[in-house]
Amino acid sequence: MAKNNLLPETYKLTITFTEPLLGSQPRKDVVREHIMRRRGIDPDSVADELETLDETLERNTTAFHKRDGKPVLYDYMIKGFLKEAAATFNGRAELNGMKNARAKIDAYVFVYPREIPIVTDSPILILERPLRAMTMQGPRVSVARSEMIPAGAKIECEVQVLAPDIISEHLLRTILDYGRYKGIGQWRNGGYGRFEYELTKVE
Repeated sequence: MAKNNLLPETYKLTITFTEPLLGSQPRKDVVREHIMRRRGIDPDSVADELETLDETLERNTTAFHKRDGKPVLYDYMIKGFLKEAAATFNGRAELNGMKNARAKIDAYVFVYPREIPIVTDSPILILERPLRAMTMQGPRVSVARSEMIPAGAKIECEVQVLAPDIISEHLLRTILDYGRYKGIGQWRNGGYGRFEYELTKVE
């Protein structure tokens, strides 16, 4: 029997959102249409995501995936944050000069479970904000709407690192520290979805 050389290090990650978290998903019919337009995507591979989307959102509204009426984040949103943060510090001293940091996170870091419950005692609210754009007809303003969970919400997940000699605990913490400045979810450039975290190695 071949020896398994992949000996991952596993961490428990707890994230507490210090700013409100905005939903980032459009209506189910919009997502379904997008999937059908893109080649190479099997609709059955994302059937669980379609199940957790709303059919009845108003126009220009983004929402949370929901399972049994309760909001969830998918694993790829956490991994997407890790990849974005790694790209920000690519080649810098903060990551010990690591090159291709985004690709290494993609290759060696995995998040579980696929659906991560968002734990909150607060109701889901709606945030409206103007969107300004320059079009061929001149400047236009529209209203964007997002479901919003107030600050204080938490998630817990597991992070597995397949190559701890490349992605050390120190590097993982450095990447997660970026969440104080730029978070997760819709309109994160506006400061939404920022978080603090606890990372504990599972022995």
